[in-house]
Amino acid sequence: MKLMPDAEELQKLLDSVGLFIVTGVTKSGTTWLQRMLDSHPEVACGGESKLNVFLKQLTPAIREYNTALTKTNEKIYKEQAVYQPLAQVQARTIMQYLFLDRLEAVRRAAAASDKAQALRWIGDKDPDYKRDLVSWRAILPESRMISTTRDGRDCYVSLWFHLYPEREPLAAENRADFVSRIQGHATTWRDTMAKFQKDAAEHPGRHFAIRYESLLDDAEGEMTRLFEWLGCDASQATVAEVVARNAFAVLSGGRSPGEADAKSFLRKGIAGDWKNHFDDECDKLYREVAGEALAAAGYEV
Repeated sequence: MKLMPDAEELQKLLDSVGLFIVTGVTKSGTTWLQRMLDSHPEVACGGESKLNVFLKQLTPAIREYNTALTKTNEKIYKEQAVYQPLAQVQARTIMQYLFLDRLEAVRRAAAASDKAQALRWIGDKDPDYKRDLVSWRAILPESRMISTTRDGRDCYVSLWFHLYPEREPLAAENRADFVSRIQGHATTWRDTMAKFQKDAAEHPGRHFAIRYESLLDDAEGEMTRLFEWLGCDASQATVAEVVARNAFAVLSGGRSPGEADAKSFLRKGIAGDWKNHFDDECDKLYREVAGEALAAAGYEV
């Protein structure tokens, strides 16, 4: 019985390459980073598998299955029961299978680009991995993690325009809605930063943290550092090609950083834009929740 298309070929590939996941604070450059990783001749990175949707449903599904099974065993089979409740090991196996299945699509894309034989790393980018890092570490114990961060206030503004491209945040008709969500976002940003710091401390050498602002300032330097960490070709020519292929002007269709298109996924491509859309009250509300985390991460408070 063949469980997965090209399973033997994929297994051979995975035996010879490393696995990684890219995650990050929402609107912190994960897509840009994924595209640069995938542009490297020795790396293939897909985006986005959305496997966290399945993981979220798996625990209650197993719980419901175990409840139904136990009732049947106790009522009918008793000591003759053959089937035992599922445990975490089965849940992890299911998620491992699904992750490998998703990587098959990444492998096919790499093969179409004529770089399948040169691969040293293969992975997936999804901001949703951050929702349950502990579970993903158990599911993928040998994998590496790459996380991206960005000033939370910029993340909030970028997310607002992603959701509501035609709604200027502080316009009279939008202000109350914009302000009411600030502290909820600040809480999520603060807690996500704490998750990344904890993961990096608990998995030394297997967590690479990168800042969106650093990528903007020196993309070639940051990508050189990342490729060296992965043990890939980090030559000046290779890195320059990777960065050039994924410059903001290229990906946005010709716009320069700072030239906004509110309807584009790549809206503006700059740091510090929150200052154009926060007033003093907005900044105060954000800092009341995440001020210490902003300062610890090196962002002005």
